[in-house]
Amino acid sequence: MTQREILNPPVIADLIWEQAQQRPDQVGLIFEGAEFTYARMNARSNKAAQAFLDMGIRPGDRICWLARNVSTFWDALFGAAKIGAVMTPINWRLAPLEVDQILTDANPALFVAERAFLNALDGIEGRPECTTMVLHEGGEGCFDTLIDKHEDVEPEYSPTSNDVLVQLYTSGTTGLPKGVILPNRCYYEVGEAGRLADVLVPHSDDETALHALPHFHVAGVNFGLMAIARSVPIIQHRQFDPAAVVKEAQGNVPLNSFLVPAMIMMILEAAKTANASLHQFVEVSYGAAPMPEPLLNAAMAAMPNARFTQFYGMTETTGGVTLLKHPDHAPGMKQRVSAGKALPGCDVKICDPTTGADLPQGSTGEVVVRSKFVMDSYWGKPEATQEVVKNGWYWSGDAGYLDENGFLYVVDRIKDMIISGGENIYPAEIEQVLSKHPGIAEVAVIGAPDEKWGEVVKVVAVKRAGATIDEAGVTDFLKGKIADFKLPKEVSFIDMLPRNPSGKVLKTELRRSDSG
Repeated sequence: MTQREILNPPVIADLIWEQAQQRPDQVGLIFEGAEFTYARMNARSNKAAQAFLDMGIRPGDRICWLARNVSTFWDALFGAAKIGAVMTPINWRLAPLEVDQILTDANPALFVAERAFLNALDGIEGRPECTTMVLHEGGEGCFDTLIDKHEDVEPEYSPTSNDVLVQLYTSGTTGLPKGVILPNRCYYEVGEAGRLADVLVPHSDDETALHALPHFHVAGVNFGLMAIARSVPIIQHRQFDPAAVVKEAQGNVPLNSFLVPAMIMMILEAAKTANASLHQFVEVSYGAAPMPEPLLNAAMAAMPNARFTQFYGMTETTGGVTLLKHPDHAPGMKQRVSAGKALPGCDVKICDPTTGADLPQGSTGEVVVRSKFVMDSYWGKPEATQEVVKNGWYWSGDAGYLDENGFLYVVDRIKDMIISGGENIYPAEIEQVLSKHPGIAEVAVIGAPDEKWGEVVKVVAVKRAGATIDEAGVTDFLKGKIADFKLPKEVSFIDMLPRNPSGKVLKTELRRSDSG
């Protein structure tokens, strides 16, 4: 094929408009048997924009979205972008109280949710008042029906580079959620970096994007936008199901997908169980967690036609910082276990996390990033923003080092975040809940290595005198107070938590004991 054009307009609203002008009849999205051409996608985004305007939504208003990966998400995202409103997708796997906390923080003008998730919020007192709509049901109060009632008319509003496209929530070390503000500017700059680095360039005219990442993750938004920018049709899965992915791979269409390592492991297991081939995968991008080398070897063997690409980044950096290209994944290459090199337009350095001083090549310190696609700020949290963005540099909280060739190796996390199956879990949140348990005197939560999930939550607790609590009791106490994926897979009891002279729990020592 000829080199495919990569669209990268200054504002995301123009992305679907340009595709509708250039390729109106080309299918851009396939969802559960329904096909949407770029013309239809643009028309539906116009209808969504008109619906938003009729509800009184204005530039800067937040639209909270609590749903799995339904096709209507793209209508709403582009529709909101066309009027300067901000899409704020929420993790549907969170516990109701956690969802309510984000709703309170975002203070949306509109809240759209699937019925099951909406019903789970019933009975929570003090929920913010806003217009609330459901998906799929039809009739009054259904967002899909509302879209259908409006006309396909481009809004008069002219979006700017500074308009916020999405507000994605990521927790902090306190466990309190923070809304990461990502404007059009960030998406243009990261799009330019991807174009210059030849990211996700399709190698055939019939290549398609198998999309199973949740829309509330930065990679879930980004992968869809990158596919549209490259005129690659999206096969949208409502949620990740390894058996469904394997079934998709039995067709004749070359598949390009973005996955986290835990997903890749489950796909390999599902393919083995079904005695099915994964040869239709021609591009596998991954990130959100390290890829263990044995899993990488197994994936490359099971998907021999696939180009492998690793991305390292955070929500705060619009998902992109470094890139490990396919040739660097070759067996015997030292850098295959690295996170790759900095993307174009992105500077990466290693600093002493205490003094802030730059560290020399090979020294381990905090990974610090400067680029035009670093977030604007955390929503309503100027102090938290100043803690991580200093003089234009974003301090990641990750520990790593750079080798002599500029490859970044992420070796640990300075922050205590646990990454389990691509989900970020913050120990302080779980510790705070367990501190209220009458049988626990003190507690620390750490990540324990796990072959399937990368890490799982482990609770290390000190019992109160006379308490009879056991492992099941700890898990039962947490159920309903935190999301199920945050529940501990391991619980151990010790006589005393190790602490430094200032009283801080030495989690490094706990991890060392856990691994040894």
